[in-house]
Amino acid sequence: MNHTWLCVPLLLNTLIYCGHSQGMPRASVKIVSPQEPLYTGDSVTLQCYIPEYTDWTYVWYRDNQLLPSQTRKTATISLPDQTGQYQCHGKRTKWPESSFLSPNHPISATDRPKAVLSISPQWMNPGDSVTLNCEVKESSTGWRFSWYKTVPYRAGLPSLLDKSYSVEPLSGYGTTEESYTLSPAGPTDIGGYVCRAGRGDPVYYTNYSEPQFLWSGDMQSSVSLRISPNRTQHFTSKSLSLICDLKGNSTGWRLMRYTETGVESGCSPNWGSITGSTCTITSTNTGDSGVYWCESGSGQYSNAVNITVSVIVPASSTSVLVGVVVGLVVAAVLLIIFLVLLCQYKNSKGSCSNIIFW
Repeated sequence: MNHTWLCVPLLLNTLIYCGHSQGMPRASVKIVSPQEPLYTGDSVTLQCYIPEYTDWTYVWYRDNQLLPSQTRKTATISLPDQTGQYQCHGKRTKWPESSFLSPNHPISATDRPKAVLSISPQWMNPGDSVTLNCEVKESSTGWRFSWYKTVPYRAGLPSLLDKSYSVEPLSGYGTTEESYTLSPAGPTDIGGYVCRAGRGDPVYYTNYSEPQFLWSGDMQSSVSLRISPNRTQHFTSKSLSLICDLKGNSTGWRLMRYTETGVESGCSPNWGSITGSTCTITSTNTGDSGVYWCESGSGQYSNAVNITVSVIVPASSTSVLVGVVVGLVVAAVLLIIFLVLLCQYKNSKGSCSNIIFW
């Protein structure tokens, strides 16, 4: 059956050419939207363009296969599932009854460019100037950049794909500058930030970047984080408690952490158990290293704590052997000192030689 369909476009052009080919219009496939390049996840609208007449019924092919569901002048496809070589032609009841079959038009998709945000410095001291820098990886120039601050997720607001946060703009359409400065940064600037980039007309936007955070180690008036044991250096297989102290209305609070795998929330059941406002990690591991903080339901941030979890290194057999040797040497030196002192004492009695060589 597939081999039969492969012959359809070729046979069609042959029949058309052998018949009334003079005066027959030529079809072509055009991309209506979005502008090229096309990216994975795009919905693409194609148009079968035939310059003469308007009463066409349209026939579409992909990779020489008839697309029976596509009979309109425009066809909408999804990438990357429907990439391929597209052709079309038109049919009508009057002469000319058909157009020429269009040439192949290749439709392919590349990975969507990624916006990457960095913040410097990430640990804020009051009065610091903080710079947000946005970069589009593996892509050409011509981008305009916009920056956003994260807020608790609310339906109806622009949001990250995983709905971990909604976002509010720090700027409008954006500028060609790749950086945005918070100067001077203050307590209200503590929190998460994302960026994205756009170019073209109509504007094509990248997805929002992964969130990055501006932290402060200072205690905040509305919400604070305490840890027990109260130190930043911890060891594996130990218990660690993190307590969110919230003043006033404590609904909607959550404990957050930023590790080498990214931002995580929820404590239970992801990495600990929760009782009231206390998250307990019963047996720590090195993957628990990271920055921890609390967020209230209104979007306020606590102080942040940078925790490092290290492996306890057991004493090696070589270390034990060295310890034994050192102990023996010390014992021998003490014995010699004792004998010398004893000899001096006996010498005063005239009997030292008897003791040493006895």
